[in-house]
Amino acid sequence: MTFIIIKATPGLNTNGKILGLLEKFPDGLTVKQLSNLLNRPISMIQTCLKLLVSCQKVTVKKVIAHRNKESVLTT
Repeated sequence: MTFIIIKATPGLNTNGKILGLLEKFPDGLTVKQLSNLLNRPISMIQTCLKLLVSCQKVTVKKVIAHRNKESVLTT
């Protein structure tokens, strides 16, 4: 059995892509919107956002919309 080692492709990682999108949308984006724009699962977006919030690169703003609470992320 042979193993193939996969190397990372050059370019922005998911954290960098999230920061780039948040700069393009100054009013912020929801986790669902980020998931759709980046074609990544919500769980991956949430993991990246935990790191970005802890580094204080992203802030969370609570917005009430249609009786459901949504969190909007901004830089």
